[in-house]
Amino acid sequence: MPASDRSDVARREPGGPASTAKKPVTLQFGVDDAPPLGVTLLCAVQHIGVMAIFLVVPLLLARQAAAPAEVVTSVLGLSMLALGIGTLLQASPRLGSGYLVPPVFTGIYVGPSLQAVQSGGLPLMAGMTIAAGVAEGALSRTVRHLRPFMPPELAGLVIFLTGTTTAAIGLRYLLRGAGPLSAAQWLVAVATLVPMVGLSVWTKGRLRIVCALVGMATGSLAALTTGGLAGGALAEVALGPVVALPRLGHVGWAFDPLLLVPFGIGALAATLKTVGLVSLSQRMNDTGWVRPEMRSITRGVLADGVGTTVSGLFGTVGGNSAPSCVGLAAATGVASRRVAYAIGAILILLAFVPAFPRLFALLPPPVVGSVLVFTACFTLLNGIETIASRMLDTRKTLVIGLAIVAALAADVFPEIFKTAPASIRPMLESSLVFGTLTGILLNTLFRLGVRQRVALTIEPAEYDPVRVEDFMEERGAAWGARREIVRRATYAIHQCVETLLDAPETTGPFSITVAFDEFNLDVQVRYTGAMLELPERRPTEREILEVEGGDRRLAGFLLRRVADRASSSRDGDRCVVTFHFEH
Repeated sequence: MPASDRSDVARREPGGPASTAKKPVTLQFGVDDAPPLGVTLLCAVQHIGVMAIFLVVPLLLARQAAAPAEVVTSVLGLSMLALGIGTLLQASPRLGSGYLVPPVFTGIYVGPSLQAVQSGGLPLMAGMTIAAGVAEGALSRTVRHLRPFMPPELAGLVIFLTGTTTAAIGLRYLLRGAGPLSAAQWLVAVATLVPMVGLSVWTKGRLRIVCALVGMATGSLAALTTGGLAGGALAEVALGPVVALPRLGHVGWAFDPLLLVPFGIGALAATLKTVGLVSLSQRMNDTGWVRPEMRSITRGVLADGVGTTVSGLFGTVGGNSAPSCVGLAAATGVASRRVAYAIGAILILLAFVPAFPRLFALLPPPVVGSVLVFTACFTLLNGIETIASRMLDTRKTLVIGLAIVAALAADVFPEIFKTAPASIRPMLESSLVFGTLTGILLNTLFRLGVRQRVALTIEPAEYDPVRVEDFMEERGAAWGARREIVRRATYAIHQCVETLLDAPETTGPFSITVAFDEFNLDVQVRYTGAMLELPERRPTEREILEVEGGDRRLAGFLLRRVADRASSSRDGDRCVVTFHFEH
């Protein structure tokens, strides 16, 4: 093709692959920022306070194994050591996702771990936890290939369900204790929640940064004064050794092939959850976020799997990325990876202080529930925003809606799934896992019959902008495309066709072809007539007014600025104007 027959111009979209991430105004310190040392340490301490809540998981499993008190203490110390190592791995840009996504002990592995403890004690739980970590590491190599089946609206669904799961756990702490909450317990909950909400909404700077820490402190103080936190229990903690090495005598490993299925399902659930939380962290740190960036997600899943393997090597239960900590980062406006480094270092040091895990085991349920409900709010909102960033047709609306309904069914009617085979029960009893898998299966099913390349033919005398707008809206919703990209493409079609209609040489029908593949949206306008120029330089006023076709050259110059790339070419007796949009 002669050079004169083709004009090709490239242009980058703000926030696209060639641009750097822009920190949102809601963040005081983004992932690459370096907060002052005091801010870093304060944020690390309150994250550890939230993470320590989930030490109840290894505590319960150790007690289920009828372990003596000194073994329980060692399990908790080794559990903190595993969390510290996992946090450092995840925060490393080379080894992990590079984001502030520390792990906690998760309910995903509680069911399988209980089976293991009942069958073979702590050694069998530890060995199968290693197997789950290895399985998640293997799954990290397939995450990139799952992208067509995990579009951004499904990533938003995972984030949303993670928030509902965190909120449900918090509400259980608040409302499902030994009985109805007493007035004193309600007072503790209010004393925890009100300072967190007040400092988060009406303050800035360091007061907002430490909102969760202040809430936990005021709630614990209220519990101490109302009798919800026994002073005798605190004195007993203080009488223990200040520093002690965790004992390793109980650590051992055993394997049972029959438990590979439930632990494998747990690894899949942990993978999906990490994908959602790393995607949330990406979005939280970049106003120009478009879609999940798969390299950091792949490393994040791998780091999560390695962290679970480390937990198994230390003889404790598997961990997984913490939605409460990601929500806390959003609430405080501090998402720096330096905070993660501080968290990891402090947790490793505290692993040798036996009093610390025992102290947090004494936190009153109203304090724990209030903190979890608070952090869940920010996770829920980010999930909703991620879902709403895409156009959704009936198919995609049903995918999201039915997946949420399935998750609710698992939470509201858990007895329905108790008769399911033990090997798949963890997949059904977890609202996060069941809802996510439902969404993936429905999305895969509903993709059938959705054409990724469509065409529209219009006669010049019958050109109707509304018909083109309806066509583009319908296709954009079917594809789950970004709304602003579809609008830019629609505008380009309008301007191109109207410019060509003004040319006397234009005859015959316009053939408009649109193709989509999640990364790109391409539009071709075919017609019979003179080739439309798309000059790189703006025509001068003289060229516009005095040269024949000067107004069309100006329109062509403006058209090339609408798309990321635009070209004009000839194909036999037909001319083709092509617009490329990076999606």
